[in-house]
Amino acid sequence: METLKHMPRYQVIALLLWLAYPSICLSVPLAFCLWLSLSPASGSDNAIVNIITILACVAFLSNGALTALRFRHCRQKEILSRNINNIIDSIPSTRRRTRLQTTAYLLGARKELPEVTGEEVNRIRAVQLCYLSEAQASYTEERPEQPQAFEKVEFRIPLNTMDKDKSTTYVDNFYAESDHPLDILDSTRAAMNLSKKYEHLGWRLSTARCMDPPHRLLTSQDIASAFKAVRAEQVSGRKKKKVVIEIVNTMSVPKGKQIKSQAGIVSDPSLLYVKELENVKRRLCCAEHQLGGSENTFCWVDVSQPDAPHYPICTQDLQEWAKHLVCACLYASKPTIHSSESFSTTLEIRIAPVLLYPTRLISMTFARHVRQELRHRFNCIPTELISPIIHNHVHLSSAIDNTWASNDAHSVQQLESQGPMAAPQPLKRTFALYMESDEESDDEEPPKDIDDVITTIHSRYPAMDFPRYGDMLKERGILYLPTAAHFGSRFYVEKVGMSEGAAVTFHTRVCEAHMKEERARARRKAKGKQKARADDTDKENIQALE
Repeated sequence: METLKHMPRYQVIALLLWLAYPSICLSVPLAFCLWLSLSPASGSDNAIVNIITILACVAFLSNGALTALRFRHCRQKEILSRNINNIIDSIPSTRRRTRLQTTAYLLGARKELPEVTGEEVNRIRAVQLCYLSEAQASYTEERPEQPQAFEKVEFRIPLNTMDKDKSTTYVDNFYAESDHPLDILDSTRAAMNLSKKYEHLGWRLSTARCMDPPHRLLTSQDIASAFKAVRAEQVSGRKKKKVVIEIVNTMSVPKGKQIKSQAGIVSDPSLLYVKELENVKRRLCCAEHQLGGSENTFCWVDVSQPDAPHYPICTQDLQEWAKHLVCACLYASKPTIHSSESFSTTLEIRIAPVLLYPTRLISMTFARHVRQELRHRFNCIPTELISPIIHNHVHLSSAIDNTWASNDAHSVQQLESQGPMAAPQPLKRTFALYMESDEESDDEEPPKDIDDVITTIHSRYPAMDFPRYGDMLKERGILYLPTAAHFGSRFYVEKVGMSEGAAVTFHTRVCEAHMKEERARARRKAKGKQKARADDTDKENIQALE
């Protein structure tokens, strides 16, 4: 510091300027002058000044080298830019030259933009419009316009599906395709009070059938499929329809059954039948006959005689009998007994013999025969023999005794004088016998014999050896197909001695054959009626012409 105090003022200022701004000392003369100004202070006692001078020289040399390199780079860049511009300007094509000049300007090799004429501007605009139209066409093909993308669709969401004590109610939410699919799923589960991980949801359209299975509703793709189906269904007809997406819980808890009754009116008609059947079981169940340990064993007893025998019947026979009584009362234009009296009372007041009507024979034609027979029954005298209705199975033991007891003594003595074979013999069997009705026409085909039935079944099932049961069936009075169709497989096991498998097979084949004959008979009758109507029409036309 002492040395700086003894230095001249201009030398100190020059030293400070050179240290602060070494870049201003770019020329050799200026650096040489600075060195001369500092040279008098180069004594042994002026070490600090010498060090500063050496550092200044080193900085000057390095700055000079950098300046030389920068100057050389700028010169090369200028030469390269001039060469590029000369090459571009030498291109004869105006369009290509303009593109290269624009590229050189963007890369920094050219200082100004190329000069563009009005013709070039128009050509560039035409090219831009062409590219823009092509881009719009390709975008339209890839993704067609969807004006309904922001139109909301109604979602019908069920509530209380997991609570069996509460009735199911519905709430309507509206969503659009622009809504996020996960938001739709989360809000739906929240409305149904389900967890976010619940996976048993489905959807169906309101226009779908109730029996159609629901579609899965689990992922965003399922939501997209639902919206797509709604859009397609809305425009499927001539007019736009209102279609709702119904949410379904495929694992909902079943609700408790609620039976509504009003002033003695039963909501379910089958309950009345069940109630009457229970009443019959309670009042008419026979304690003397328990076939096979079953509690559903009933008996028919002729109430007109004090010591009348019991004839066992099964539950199926009782049900068919009750159905016949109801149908008979309806078709005979009589007051409906079942509306005021129970089936048990009806069974007691009916006139013997008991008539069992298979359910499959109750049709319009059969009802007409029932109505005619009931009218005849109500008009006849008590001692008159009532002819059985077509294809009915009748218990005849007590009926025959009553019939012969009601005849006069003269007719009985006359029959006994003819011999013991002329008198009616008591029946050894109490099972039903098939009797042809007087109303059947002569052109009706006779019923199929039991031997033919056994032969037909044996040809199909030879290993069961059904012909060995022929004699036993005939002993039981089963001589024709309709009679065999009346009995169940249990009868063939207990009374005929068939095995359970053979009894089921025999009963099934007999019922099928019997139903086939009944259908053929119905077709023949219908064909005859059509022919009769055609003949009557022809007669009327002939009379009109005459």
